[in-house]
Amino acid sequence: MDVEALRAKFGKRIQRCPSCYVAYYIKDMWLAEDGSFFCEHCKSDEMFHFDDFSRAIDLSQLPSLKDDDA
Repeated sequence: MDVEALRAKFGKRIQRCPSCYVAYYIKDMWLAEDGSFFCEHCKSDEMFHFDDFSRAIDLSQLPSLKDDDA
């Protein structure tokens, strides 16, 4: 699976915002320093978007994103 496909698969996970408790796709959220994901309405200026986070890590190392065929 290529990197963009892994990023798309990872971004389709659902996460609740710890501030407002509304569920969002991770691809639409911002990551805080403590590892919590916040929605657009609850984020602060110190957080960074999922796109920036997902480009900085090696998604191929996440067991849940590995191909089932391997």
